[in-house]
Amino acid sequence: MLHKVYRKISKIKSSLFSEFRILSLKLKYPDIKISGKTFIGRNCEIVCVDGGSLILSDVHINYGSFIHCEKNAVLNIESTYVGMNAVIVALTSITIKANCEIAEMVVIRDQDHKHDLTDVLINKQGFNSASIVINENCWIGAKATVLKGVEIGSNSIVGANAVVTKSFPLSSIIVGIPAKKIN
Repeated sequence: MLHKVYRKISKIKSSLFSEFRILSLKLKYPDIKISGKTFIGRNCEIVCVDGGSLILSDVHINYGSFIHCEKNAVLNIESTYVGMNAVIVALTSITIKANCEIAEMVVIRDQDHKHDLTDVLINKQGFNSASIVINENCWIGAKATVLKGVEIGSNSIVGANAVVTKSFPLSSIIVGIPAKKIN
């Protein structure tokens, strides 16, 4: 009986700390919009650079995740579960539509480094960026990576450890490095 009471108290405490994290983010970043039953777990780092537009609506973000919206970027996540230690970084635009499941340690980045073979250091060459759209009811498996310029169709599954470098139509099962459709 005591364990049930302890779990209930723990759940209430976790919810209260999430509310505090949300309030703190809204005060820190005026362009952030957090609504609905959004939950932000402990040790998450969420950044919305001035001029960026970060929208979280009914999102559950598990502990240790990193979400970053750069200046002039749009990052919109709706009614989605984001697993622990996920990384989502928008330089241009990332849209994750409703009812998606993003497993632990998934990486979603709409940019990569330019890499001209010159004497200029890679970290000084800038970025290539293109929008990402993950449509409704998608499941992104553990440790998968979704890269710039990708659209994943509704009702699709991305297998664990897949590296998605191109777009796929609805109801696709996508696996491998680079990811390929198998159904």
